[in-house]
Amino acid sequence: MTKPANSRPVVGESASKTSAPLSSQLGNFPRRTLAFALSILPLVALANVAVLLYALEGINLYGKLVAPSLLGLVAILVFVPTIGDSLRLLLWSRFLGLNLGFLGSLKVVSGMIVINSITPSATGGLPIKLLFLIGEGVESRRALTLVSFQVAEDTLATFAIAAVCLGITGFAMFEFISSDPQLLARLDMTVRSLSMIALWVLVGIALLALVIGGGLLGGRVRQWFGRVSRKAGSFLRHIASDWAAAFKRGKGIAVINLGIALLQWLVRFSIAGLVLAAFGVDWQPTLFWLLQWLVQSISSIVPTPGGAGGAEAGFLLLFQPFVDKGVLFPAMSTWRLMFFYLPLVGAALTFFLLHRRGRAIRRRAEAAGESETVPAPAE
Repeated sequence: MTKPANSRPVVGESASKTSAPLSSQLGNFPRRTLAFALSILPLVALANVAVLLYALEGINLYGKLVAPSLLGLVAILVFVPTIGDSLRLLLWSRFLGLNLGFLGSLKVVSGMIVINSITPSATGGLPIKLLFLIGEGVESRRALTLVSFQVAEDTLATFAIAAVCLGITGFAMFEFISSDPQLLARLDMTVRSLSMIALWVLVGIALLALVIGGGLLGGRVRQWFGRVSRKAGSFLRHIASDWAAAFKRGKGIAVINLGIALLQWLVRFSIAGLVLAAFGVDWQPTLFWLLQWLVQSISSIVPTPGGAGGAEAGFLLLFQPFVDKGVLFPAMSTWRLMFFYLPLVGAALTFFLLHRRGRAIRRRAEAAGESETVPAPAE
C-alpha cells in the first residue's frame, strides 16, 4: 500500500533506517569528487583566461568592451538557474511531504553541478541528483519522482521557448542552417549518430532481455532479472501514484514551478547575447536564444568532462555569421568563463559550506544524544 503524497515519514524518520547506510557511503563520494573538482577548477579557469588573452592579441580587454556593466549583470544572472532549481525542488519536496528544506535542496543542486561538471558531456546530472537526494535521506522512489517532475518541467520549458523563438523569427533558423552546406552536413551527421546510438542501445537492451528471459545466462541471472523487474515495476507504480496526486492536488505548484523553469531557462539562454552585447554586438534575443540552445545541444554530445571543447567549438561555429571575428574569440572565452566556470565555482563553495554545516549539526546531535544517555553518578 502506497503512502499518501502529503505524508511526512521519509526524511529524518524512517529514512534513517533505510537510507542512512547509503547516505554514509555517499558521504565520501561527494567529498573526494569535490576535492578533485576544487583542485582543477583554478587550472581550468586560468587556461580559459589564457585563451581569452591570446584571442585579444595583447589588446586590453576593457578597450574591447563597449558595455562592461553588462558583464556585472551576467555575473549575477548566471546564478539564477541554481536558485531556480533549488526552489522547484523545495516546492515539490514539500508537496510530497519531505522535510528537505531550501538549504537541503540547494546542497543537492550545487553538489550535482560540481560533480556533473567532470562527467563526460556534462550529462550525468540526473543520476547524480538522484544519488544526492538519497544521500540526504530521501526515499529512492520519492527521489525518482522529484527528478521526473523536474525533467518534465525542463522539457516543457525549453521546447516552449524554442517553439516561440522559431515562430517569432519566421523559422529563419531553418533557412540559415540550410544555407550553409557545411553546417547542414555536420548537423545531419550529429543527428544520424545520435539516432544510431539510440537504436543500438534499444536493440542491445531488447537482446539482453531475450537472452536473460530465455535462461541462456543461467537460472540465477534469470531470477535476479525477475527481482529487478518486479522492483522496477513497483517503483513505476509508486511514481505513477505520485504523478496522479500531483494532477489532483498539485496543479498550482506545477504552474509555479513551470514559471520558474521558464524564467531560469530564459536567463540561461540570454547569457551569450548579453556577453556579446557587452562587446558591442547587436542583441537579437530570439536568434541568440536558439543559437545558445544549439550550442548546449552540441556540447552535450562531446565526450569530454563538462563538454569542454564542444561548447567552445559550437559557439564559434554558430555565432560566426553574426559576430565580427575580432570580437568572436574574446566573447566566446568570456561567455564560457561566465556561463560555466563562475556558477561552478559558486556551486563548489556552496556545497562545501553546506556539507560542513550538515556535519557540524550531526556532531552536535550525536554529542547531545551521548550526554543524555550518560548515567548520573551515584550519591
